[in-house]
Amino acid sequence: MERISTGGSAVDALTAPQELRERLKTQRLSILVGSDLHGSFSGFEWFSAQAVALQPQLIIFLGDFITVKPLDFLQDTLRDLRNLAPACFVIPGNWDPRESLPVMDTEAFDGLKHLHKSTAFFGGYTFVGLGGSNTTPIGTTPMEMPDETLAAPLPSLLPADIWLLHTPVMGFRDQNAAGNNCGSEELAKIYREQEIPPRLVLSGHIHEARGSETAGSTVFVNPGTLQEREAAWINLEGDEVSVEMLEG
Repeated sequence: MERISTGGSAVDALTAPQELRERLKTQRLSILVGSDLHGSFSGFEWFSAQAVALQPQLIIFLGDFITVKPLDFLQDTLRDLRNLAPACFVIPGNWDPRESLPVMDTEAFDGLKHLHKSTAFFGGYTFVGLGGSNTTPIGTTPMEMPDETLAAPLPSLLPADIWLLHTPVMGFRDQNAAGNNCGSEELAKIYREQEIPPRLVLSGHIHEARGSETAGSTVFVNPGTLQEREAAWINLEGDEVSVEMLEG
């Protein structure tokens, strides 16, 4: 499989030359997406096996590595992710404790990038990340906050081709088992305000909302939960997006 390179690193999206972006976008970019591991050893073993078999150019992890603890499981998982693909972007979920943020920063090398409230450029596409969630019914998870607070950092980081979110945009892959939409209204407002909408929006958080859907030119994907051995395999080539839901 041909590897797309940006000179060996996922550079900051704002510094990427436009000519380089357009040239690389004509090539295929393969992405393995996981979320909501919640400390499952068997779930990560299965995800690792998918990476070995599929050989993705990029791995994306959308948060909830653990359920509050242990931090050493989070650290070990980040170290293993670095060995599974040339590049890996990660963000925290609402169950990842605040103490997980400096761990993600410390482990962000050799192709792994902590993308919470940050941007990157890889394979011709610009990426933006935002972890945590809006307020949950539980009300006490470590990285949840009022919707306005959650969404506030995003507008200054846009536009971007691909959004990495833990909590979904309201109305897209966000229905819980009771059929209620649990996504972020503020993220939905920001999405609607985009002159050029993102090509791809990835989110986790709502385990029951696994799947993909298209609205306009945007593809929304929830990979499901790695706790249940669920993930998504995505291929991008220019404006074309293909999504395959994986399970084991």
